[in-house]
Amino acid sequence: MPRGTTSNGLREYLLREAEDFRNQYGHLGAKVYDELSKPVQLLASGEVVQLRRYQLPDDHYARNAGQPHDVLILDAANVLHLEG
Repeated sequence: MPRGTTSNGLREYLLREAEDFRNQYGHLGAKVYDELSKPVQLLASGEVVQLRRYQLPDDHYARNAGQPHDVLILDAANVLHLEG
């Protein structure tokens, strides 16, 4: 099954990506680490998150369904919506 297409798979994928990014650049300072922790905390707690289409996994069905910078919303039920 493609990455990010199971019921919780997209949130898990985005969480791993956010954690990896924080771990790569968080060493630059406490403020940087704190800022990079915000998306990690939102994703880990199941909150609504805003993302861009280009952040979806390459094999996600919605990846090429619009413009790369389209704003998408992942709701608390892990359903992906186009903002607006």
